[in-house]
Amino acid sequence: MSLDGILAYADRHAPRLAVVRERVGLGDAALTGAEPLLPDNPTVSVGVGHGWTPAGGHLEVEGAVFQRFEIGGERGRRLAAAGSYRKRLTAQLEEARWEVHRDAHAAFHRGLVARERLRVADRLVEFQRKLLDITRRRLRAGDVSPLAVRLAEGELSQSRVARVAAEQGYLQAKLELGAVAGWPPSHPPEPAGELDVPRDPPSRASLAAAARTHQPRLRTLHALQLEAEARATAAEAEAWPEPTVGVQFTREGLATGPKETHVLGVLSLPVPLAQTNQGERATARVQARIVEAQRAAFDSQLSNQIEQHRTAVAAAAVRVRTYGHEIVPNFEENLRLIQRAFELGEIDILQVSVARERFLRIQTDALDAYVDYFEAVADLEATVGTDLWPHERHEHAVGGEGT
Repeated sequence: MSLDGILAYADRHAPRLAVVRERVGLGDAALTGAEPLLPDNPTVSVGVGHGWTPAGGHLEVEGAVFQRFEIGGERGRRLAAAGSYRKRLTAQLEEARWEVHRDAHAAFHRGLVARERLRVADRLVEFQRKLLDITRRRLRAGDVSPLAVRLAEGELSQSRVARVAAEQGYLQAKLELGAVAGWPPSHPPEPAGELDVPRDPPSRASLAAAARTHQPRLRTLHALQLEAEARATAAEAEAWPEPTVGVQFTREGLATGPKETHVLGVLSLPVPLAQTNQGERATARVQARIVEAQRAAFDSQLSNQIEQHRTAVAAAAVRVRTYGHEIVPNFEENLRLIQRAFELGEIDILQVSVARERFLRIQTDALDAYVDYFEAVADLEATVGTDLWPHERHEHAVGGEGT
């Protein structure tokens, strides 16, 4: 699976994104809740009773309709707050999408390194197998003792055990990549391509400019600030008194006399003395200040973090390039030279073991340097908020195919 394919699949199927996408629906629900023109349903009351007077009994019927209205523009401000809430949820979705993209990108690189470790383990097993054949031939020729054969057999078994560990490590890396992308665990994805030659990071100025444009956390904090301001404005509007307008209807009269009908208009207005929505207003103002402080703190740390991760990428790239040009491409050739020297009797089996361990350690250090490089790149990309090299394809290995 190519890097582009993995990233596209993760964007559609990552488990983390499924939850965040559903949460965006809360913004739609908030807009639906703020949409009604009136704050309450009208209140309708009906009363029927019997009255008594010295002149006789009579029937009384009363009815009333009351409706509360808002006069401070509360509905419009609630709609604005709900719209800001939805924008914030959308910004958080984009932030989560970037986090999944970044994690899938990093997991893909770890998979490439784990696959390279497995290749090294395969080559080592093959080397030890050939070495054992040579040792047995030399034993038959009387050039070495049986101890050399025993040592070669032991090291072949040891290399096979190491290959099992490398195979499990590669499987684990594929499963981690699949878990990030939402891939079925029954057949985890195989990362395609080779380990590319590492690159030096862009300049600090260009990275800072990219972060101001692309960092999704900045957009989320901006959306949070707008939402907090909209909620504070809506809370201020809710402090306005809300009048209630109604109509009362009364019909009464003696059973044998004329009936009287009364229609009365009613206007009631609460006096805002004890309750002026002060709790929500104060909370909204504090929330706005909290978000502003969060945004300022993030801004103040961003440049420092960019420089930390940029220098880490630069240093790791130097290490990898040194290994890539001088060590990694020569691993198989070094094993071949050791094998040839032993076959010609120029070195003994103990010298073979020492030389092999030395070259294997260097090869392992080289792959560890790759891991450090990719982790540094992932940290820098997380800080900047975008891929440093969006067109990487991993088509060329360091030192050529098969290194």
